[in-house]
Amino acid sequence: MTDIITPNTSCPPILRGIQAALGPSLLSQILSCRILLVGSGGIGCELLKNLALSGFRNVEIIDLDTIDVSNLNRQFLFRSQHVGMPKCVVASEVALKMVPPLVSGDEGGADNKEAKYLPHHGNVCDNSKFNVPYIQKFALVLNALDNVAARRRVNRLCLAANVPLVEAGTAGYLGQVTVIDKSSGTECYECQAKPTQKVYPICTIRSTPSQPVHCIVWAKELYKLCFMPKVEDSMLFEDEESLRADVEAAEKDAEEEQNEKEEGKTDNEKSTDDGGNGSSDNTATGGEKSTYMDIVKELRSLLGIISSDNDASSPSKDESILRTTAQLALTALFATEIQKQIGMDRYKTADKVPVPVSLDDLAKCTDINAIPPTAKEEYNPTDIWNPSDCISEIASCFVEVAANASAPNPSSPLPEFDKDDDMAMRFVTAASNLRSYVFQIDPIQSLYSAKGIAGNIIPAIATTNAIVAGLQVLQSFHILKSQFDAKNGKNNKSADGEEEVGKHGKLKQVCRYTYCLRDKTRKGYLLQPTTLPDPNPNCFVCRNATISLALNTQEWTLDMLLNRVLKKELGFGEPTIMIGEDIVYEEGEDIDPSEYAANLTKKLVSLPAGGVGHGSVIRVEDFTQDLEVEVSVSHKDHWMIVNEDGGKKGEAKEDDREEIEKFAIGGKKPVAAVANKDDDGAAAAASAKGGETKPDDDSDDDDIEVIEADDLPKDNGNDAKMPAKVPLKKRPLEDQSGNGAKKAKLDDAKKSDEVEVIELD
Repeated sequence: MTDIITPNTSCPPILRGIQAALGPSLLSQILSCRILLVGSGGIGCELLKNLALSGFRNVEIIDLDTIDVSNLNRQFLFRSQHVGMPKCVVASEVALKMVPPLVSGDEGGADNKEAKYLPHHGNVCDNSKFNVPYIQKFALVLNALDNVAARRRVNRLCLAANVPLVEAGTAGYLGQVTVIDKSSGTECYECQAKPTQKVYPICTIRSTPSQPVHCIVWAKELYKLCFMPKVEDSMLFEDEESLRADVEAAEKDAEEEQNEKEEGKTDNEKSTDDGGNGSSDNTATGGEKSTYMDIVKELRSLLGIISSDNDASSPSKDESILRTTAQLALTALFATEIQKQIGMDRYKTADKVPVPVSLDDLAKCTDINAIPPTAKEEYNPTDIWNPSDCISEIASCFVEVAANASAPNPSSPLPEFDKDDDMAMRFVTAASNLRSYVFQIDPIQSLYSAKGIAGNIIPAIATTNAIVAGLQVLQSFHILKSQFDAKNGKNNKSADGEEEVGKHGKLKQVCRYTYCLRDKTRKGYLLQPTTLPDPNPNCFVCRNATISLALNTQEWTLDMLLNRVLKKELGFGEPTIMIGEDIVYEEGEDIDPSEYAANLTKKLVSLPAGGVGHGSVIRVEDFTQDLEVEVSVSHKDHWMIVNEDGGKKGEAKEDDREEIEKFAIGGKKPVAAVANKDDDGAAAAASAKGGETKPDDDSDDDDIEVIEADDLPKDNGNDAKMPAKVPLKKRPLEDQSGNGAKKAKLDDAKKSDEVEVIELD
């Protein structure tokens, strides 16, 4: 390998420490390698800064999000003039300026043309752009993601492409960094059950919610905005002075940046710049006030909320005035502000464009004669409220707060949000559901289910993000050194004395799984490194283990299995479903959707090739992710859950959920036998591990009573062996009737003798 830096004098001063510590050869590897970063938010900004200042000059960034004003307090690569712009675009431009130049010049790297930070504003789950061949172009991949679905996708792509992945995550003061590498035999992201996600990006909460929990977090912030003394504690709060200061600072920065760019540019280039990063239009947008702040302040005054400056307001005793103001506030929050964001093209990349709440509904349901759902005789905590119910419930909460403030002994200020406070939960449930209706997010939550979700929210801590990002770069150094040694024949010996060969097969010896702790260990450490774990033998992603699935085979249709379990729960992208040697469903670019449409509405037991019953084994393939999995099915038609209400709390009761929510993943593969209506068998064992009886406080998303794909239960004990697989014949490539492009597997993704790997989307 030819070193990029040979004489010491050509090394930028900022990189001389790395050169001295790691050596000129590894520094040249850093300068020349190609890195992929997925995510440019809290951890991503820290990572980009670290990568740039460490000398990485060829980095690509994938991110779907746009910059929100709430990001500016910790995602330091962004400024107010960037609000509304793609995160990856702005982050790559700012980070590129930090890359030290290799030639003489300014430290800022203004003429640093050799470095390239390339942004991709899109979804990493888009298989047409980001697939296995794309991942194979990189030396390693760094994850800085904030959701499970995208992490699954990157994990499976890296396994299929045989490219090392440096995975990281944070939850408040806790964090962890690990390395996932197929050829090194390390544990993958999906080998162990993950705690339910409790950290959510603020920009997603404010602007682009996609899950019910996003709306519940937003509703809790609205509760703070409307009822808490310190209104500035809410992420929805906007201070006029700070917005004005942001605009002035942004205009000054934009003017200076524009002046620097003017020299030597054509008129066309100048015109392009005017519409770009430093434009006055974007600056104005970045500092533009929302449509709801003024009316919310007026509403707080009518409610008699004591502000943080101790200016007590007198609550309004005129309910009609209060309801009229409440109508205006709800109109601003759920109609005007939404319409404004649509006009700014905030949702041009969204799958579903939000629909503002009807003005007629807002007027009718805030009327003094409107009856909230909780005031009706037939009310039940498990009821699902429609938009009108949500509006009337929010209005009744405002009236209740004002009435309490006018009482002889008012309990003002209101307490912090508590999921056990009746008014607080009614307000949060109604506000979150109304937002879910606006953004077309399913399922809508009952007050009962929303209560379980609302109790588990952990704020993001910027310092934790910075720590794990630094650890990720350190692990990247180890990976690059391992690759360099392997390429140059410097293979170390393992513990048993055998030489380790391969591109990066010794990462288990040089990399570490590192925990970032909130409390010190007994030795006084806040960072706890451990050996990279072995793969879970029951992991269906990297060990090709059989999945067991319990459901009612006589009621479930193929469409329910496809969308609720295979796609939503297990993350399949374009699945092919086989019973024996027969294909009952197939997806792909070259597949006619109508070919298997007739099977979608059929009950599982009525499918071709004998159907799916108790003890059946079906094979599911997804070649976009190089994944083949066997699913062992057991029939279960009787489901029980734990009663959480009333005098019978803790006792088992009949599960009254919809049929599509009654299933359990995990447990041992059932023994094929004659179906017995009362036989819970392995299904009962599977569900007993946490399926339908999972308590609400362990969940915070729309699947609070169903095991998440990332929460698959593990078998107790290491001696439990999975039954032998049922041999299923796969179609030869020549018999695929033009579907070769979909079915052709990559040579680099073939399974080794030691590690049998299945990769998914």
